[in-house]
Amino acid sequence: MNSIKTMNGYININKSINWTSNDVVRKLKSLLSVKKIGHGGTLDPLATGVLPICLNSATRFSEYILHGSKSYLASIKLGESTDTYDSHGKVTNQKDYSFITKKNIQDTLFDFKNIKSQMPPMYSALKHNGVPLYKLARQGKTVKRKIREIKIYKIELVNYSLPFLSLRIDCSHGFYVRSFANDLGEKLGSLAHLVNLERTRSGVFDLRNSIKIDDIDESIRNGDIKNYIMPVDYTVKHLKKFNCDLLEESKIRTGQSISLNMNQSSFFDDNENIIAYSEENQMIGLLTFSKKHLELKPKKIINI
Repeated sequence: MNSIKTMNGYININKSINWTSNDVVRKLKSLLSVKKIGHGGTLDPLATGVLPICLNSATRFSEYILHGSKSYLASIKLGESTDTYDSHGKVTNQKDYSFITKKNIQDTLFDFKNIKSQMPPMYSALKHNGVPLYKLARQGKTVKRKIREIKIYKIELVNYSLPFLSLRIDCSHGFYVRSFANDLGEKLGSLAHLVNLERTRSGVFDLRNSIKIDDIDESIRNGDIKNYIMPVDYTVKHLKKFNCDLLEESKIRTGQSISLNMNQSSFFDDNENIIAYSEENQMIGLLTFSKKHLELKPKKIINI
């Protein structure tokens, strides 16, 4: 376990229903005894599926998960709205849905693909003057929220059996499926709320290579937990690489910049993020290229 405590990387957790994202973090911190741990994007207690967990130095690279695209499998119920936009809330209204046809749904989903912004729900972890919105909502308060820019890459109707719909959604970060369910009901001329939600992908993390938190304990006892820890560069492999010699690695780890010649500089764009690798092909950290000074500046370094 001593080596696990200091390991840097990610664990792709398949979160179970009724667990909060912080519940998962606390449980893993206890099981693994790591110094630093965090998650790569909140999942509601109602939701299941992909919840990437960052260990130690990987917490410094969580933005590459948070800002990545997401995929969901959502189950929505027509005819009822709730205060939380999901099945955990109180029913606030009911409306006829029997007139809605499959074509109505498909046409409306097609229109949603052109939507570029979304209003976050009151029941969310976003903060207003330092207070989470959901706490204000529980007090019966509603505050003005900033509209967020989002993208919907794909919406597919998987199943249709009124009053229930199953949808597969590919979207950008910042997209609230609960808000989408509520808006969908209104655009269809009825009401709706989210019943079930499974996140099948978050950035490069896929449900197919995830592990249930209940299985973590067993993998620790079996000694194969390391098989489930993905390296820090798993989330940044799309970036360009710079291979360092021992002297350059030493400079980077002490916060010094690496000077490049004109030929080396021609491969990089100004302010571009670059992954630095050691002679052993281990990720050292993230560097930023300065065109003005023809050098790579340390940005985020992995502890050893």
